[in-house]
Amino acid sequence: MHIFLQGERGIGKSTVIRKTLEMLTEQVNITLGGFFTWNGGNADPNIYIRAARTGAESEIFKVAGYDASVQRMVCDTQVFETIGTRILQESAGADMIIMDELGYLESSAEVFKKNVLDTLAENTPVFGVLRLGDVPWHREVKNNPQVTIYDVEEKNRGALPQVLSGIIRVKLQQMR
Repeated sequence: MHIFLQGERGIGKSTVIRKTLEMLTEQVNITLGGFFTWNGGNADPNIYIRAARTGAESEIFKVAGYDASVQRMVCDTQVFETIGTRILQESAGADMIIMDELGYLESSAEVFKKNVLDTLAENTPVFGVLRLGDVPWHREVKNNPQVTIYDVEEKNRGALPQVLSGIIRVKLQQMR
């Protein structure tokens, strides 16, 4: 069982993940693996990645930044290929793996994408976010029979953390 969220930019997908994890960890002792990515915002238009390890601060790596000469975000694919891949490989043994978020920036990071798909072939639950839109490599994620997609919308984002924490808690208890 793997759960991925999708929805419009800024709708609160990562907030749903954070709140779900808060509720879940109040109920169950779990170890996390995987990663979080985020945009630094208007003052810092870079995109970063860090490991989602339980109980440990993790180093932050810049994966993309705005390049004014080409007027777009430019990705350092090697960060996904090395750091992202290492984070996923070091997640072995975790109770749950976070993938917040998978997007278009890693489209040419073949090693990283293979590790994502290999992780989805395992039994460890994955909880993640897929960037909305036509990101071709996401079809392999969405078509995985173990993946369930939840659309995050204004009308359901407040209730989703409780619903999802319950679903994940039951799955984790079944695995123990």
